[in-house]
Amino acid sequence: MNKRIRKGLRMADIAIACSIDNRPWSCSQLAMVEYDRHRHVLHEMKRLGATIEHAGGRLTHDEIDFLNAADARTACITARQSYGVHGITHLYRDLLRASDRMWKEVNAGPRKKAPMQFATADVTVTGLNIEELRGALDTASLSRDYALLNPDHYFIEEKGDGMHAMETFGMYGAPTEMHLIADPAIPVPVEPAAGYLILTAGSTSLARDGTEINVLAFHQYKPLENGFTVKLGSLYPATTPQQIVEGHKVHMAIEFWSMCELAAGVDAGLRPASCSESA
Repeated sequence: MNKRIRKGLRMADIAIACSIDNRPWSCSQLAMVEYDRHRHVLHEMKRLGATIEHAGGRLTHDEIDFLNAADARTACITARQSYGVHGITHLYRDLLRASDRMWKEVNAGPRKKAPMQFATADVTVTGLNIEELRGALDTASLSRDYALLNPDHYFIEEKGDGMHAMETFGMYGAPTEMHLIADPAIPVPVEPAAGYLILTAGSTSLARDGTEINVLAFHQYKPLENGFTVKLGSLYPATTPQQIVEGHKVHMAIEFWSMCELAAGVDAGLRPASCSESA
């Protein structure tokens, strides 16, 4: 998949190619999944008691289904950002408890002999370098733009020795409220690919009581002459629902695609127009 993106005032194009399980995923395929998830989150928030507004009016469930991709994106980002950390965790309080119970059950059994499940997605970017990407993702920018990166992102903020965040893993079940620690030295049972450097590694615990859920991030990158390639990865306990592992491959691809757009200076409101494929 080649995707042409305008880089703000520099007016330069970048191209992104994505594959999951050695099969290419087009921009249009990722955009359709993203569109479905925006509407899913809007319906979920409304069922929980949120007022969903767009274009000056309050939306019904039927009206949510008739939003186009651009309007669904705008309405969903607005809805998630309008609550703030306390507001969104209160709205989702019962689902967050259900998610906590799921992760504790996943981690309840013996794990020593069972290999972790590994979700990966490969992305190659040209016309943008890794330093430009890093520069666009400082802590303040990430906190501000987190909801723009994926429909299943709610918030992220600095807290203690890491980050306090809320997102849904793998487009499955309920969101998880968690504490993230990013550290390239965190031991991960995966060898870096030949020629790749560690972009980031991280561990996850439940925000409410600090329970380690043994979900690990492991992203690698390799510089190219006019860009870079990344191997996005996340690891899960052996008994994690398979739907999470498979779904998070697509989640990571959408998230990283969005990060590259933000680094390139693309207006989030222009997402559908930027999602055109070139020959």
